[in-house]
Amino acid sequence: MEKMTLKEARVLKARLGKELDRLVEKRDSVAVVTIMPGEDPMEFIDVTVDEVTKKIDDCIERLIEVGRVIRLANVGATANGDDKDIATMVETTIMLRKEAKCCNVLGSKNPRMRERGSFSSDCTELVDVTTYNIGKYAERARRLSDEAEKLSTEVDRLDLETTVEV
Repeated sequence: MEKMTLKEARVLKARLGKELDRLVEKRDSVAVVTIMPGEDPMEFIDVTVDEVTKKIDDCIERLIEVGRVIRLANVGATANGDDKDIATMVETTIMLRKEAKCCNVLGSKNPRMRERGSFSSDCTELVDVTTYNIGKYAERARRLSDEAEKLSTEVDRLDLETTVEV
């Protein structure tokens, strides 16, 4: 077991995921070789399917363990006595950014727009008008974005300060 920050554990998990993909590709490449009759297929590979499969099993086991440790830290680590754990803060940040994006669209609308070629049955030109306070939604978008940024910064801080054993 080695101690590392939560951020390092996340990097390790990503690296292990790529290693697993590489090993699966390697196994596929040595599983079948094209030879001429009479040739020994083992002369064309540098490692056996069984050897690569063992490495895959080891990588999967390590990946599962690193993922478990990260999940425990995400649920266990909280910010400055707050009751929100990292997982909750990440989920909240995602939701805040999504809502901020929607509010930003509402906050940037033109209050009165005329669509070209849009007419009523009596040939009166139709106009699109907003039914809400545009400034209120522009401000809400800014406020939610700021809040999401603060939470994201706090998650980054916790990722660097929280240690895990992997």
